[in-house]
Amino acid sequence: MGGGHHEPFKIPNYSIYSNFRDFPQLAQHEKRLAQIGLKDPWIRNYVYLYDRKYPHVVGQWAHFKKLILPGWKAGVAFTAALIFVEEAYQYKTHGTTSWDGHH
Repeated sequence: MGGGHHEPFKIPNYSIYSNFRDFPQLAQHEKRLAQIGLKDPWIRNYVYLYDRKYPHVVGQWAHFKKLILPGWKAGVAFTAALIFVEEAYQYKTHGTTSWDGHH
């Protein structure tokens, strides 16, 4: 089945996220919940947002930039070319474009 040999992604051990009390924001969150009698059993799931020690962890904004920015220029160029081709075809077949403003 296609493709070359790639090393599998190493899934980190869950215990590296048990240090949520080391982060002031999460410790404060736990304290606020305790004051109203609640407990968050999944609080360790938010450690990745604050922990910059692990290279596999990316913050929300950095993840967005990594996802969107590499293809941004190509996407804009492709969109402009597609609009140009559609408008040229419309003008050639109907003698008008969708930008003419008649309704």
